[in-house]
Amino acid sequence: MKKTLAALLTAAMTAATLAGCANANSAGSAPATTAAAAETKAAEASKAADAGAGATTDWPKKAVTVTLPYSAGGDTDTYCRALFQAVGEKLGQNFVITNLTGGSGLVAAKDVMSKAPDGYNIFFTHTGAALVQEAMGTADFSYTDNFTNVCTVAEDATYTLVALSPNGSYKQYSRGWNNLEDMLADAKANPGVVRYSTVFGSTTQYVGTSLEKAAGVQFDNIDVGTAAGDRLAAFLGGQVDLIAVNYMNVEDYIEKGDVIALGVFSDKPMDGVDVKTLKEQGYDCKSTKKYEVKFPAGADQAIVDKLSAACKEVAESEEFKKTLATYHAAPLYRDAETTGKEDKAEVEELKAAMAQ
Repeated sequence: MKKTLAALLTAAMTAATLAGCANANSAGSAPATTAAAAETKAAEASKAADAGAGATTDWPKKAVTVTLPYSAGGDTDTYCRALFQAVGEKLGQNFVITNLTGGSGLVAAKDVMSKAPDGYNIFFTHTGAALVQEAMGTADFSYTDNFTNVCTVAEDATYTLVALSPNGSYKQYSRGWNNLEDMLADAKANPGVVRYSTVFGSTTQYVGTSLEKAAGVQFDNIDVGTAAGDRLAAFLGGQVDLIAVNYMNVEDYIEKGDVIALGVFSDKPMDGVDVKTLKEQGYDCKSTKKYEVKFPAGADQAIVDKLSAACKEVAESEEFKKTLATYHAAPLYRDAETTGKEDKAEVEELKAAMAQ
């Protein structure tokens, strides 16, 4: 090698003395050692690029499991199925939806956290319960730090407080209220008597407590189940007097006159729905659910990017927008970084609100 290098140097020095060759040499090939290093570096870069492209191209090579922490038929389940039906069509694989209930979402969260971060286990949830749990300390982990965020795809600001109509099919269980002020007058006159359906460590507890503080009342908080369907059944059966749920879960009952909407926990009214917000009625109580996609912590960035891009395309599609609009929800795409940053800020806001 030393002889070869010496020979090359000698040849180069000789060539440099020849007329017209100096310019050619300066514009020509680099010295052997530099060229070899550049070639090696290029090969390594090419190999890395091929590996990255392979990871992006190859995933998913089999069916992907998507776990959500609520029963079939509710808002989370509905939006999850609509999203991953379309994502599966784009990526050419089945995304199998699994409903794993329990612990207001904690059981499903910990189940997915325990899985390998290989791209074949996804957690789909909403911030309503997750961030309240994190702020309250109900969850002994962070929904941002202990997962790999992928993106946010939708938001639903239709959480509605409802009561049974005194003139409807379930009037035998009604306390005779016709509006929010009727209910609050009853609650003030009878502290701890009005029964409110709560799920401790979730959105229902947060908005219920917010209204108690804002209106100066005290409810009898009763946990009759985590799933929206179970809570609704208990409500219609007279086990509780008040329930807060996504509007989609009670819309038919409201239209039939069996249920009265007392107010929406939102900053602004729903389009096409004649129900005032709590804020419009003088009580600044609100909650917006944002629906998010996550992997177990440590997922490969190439897989995250590919899934995020597919979700973005679906979230911005007219078909997905129409599906959400049916339930008075709306698409909201946030990338992984924005999702994590804004979720952490919301956790701090919730902590401050709960401390008041």
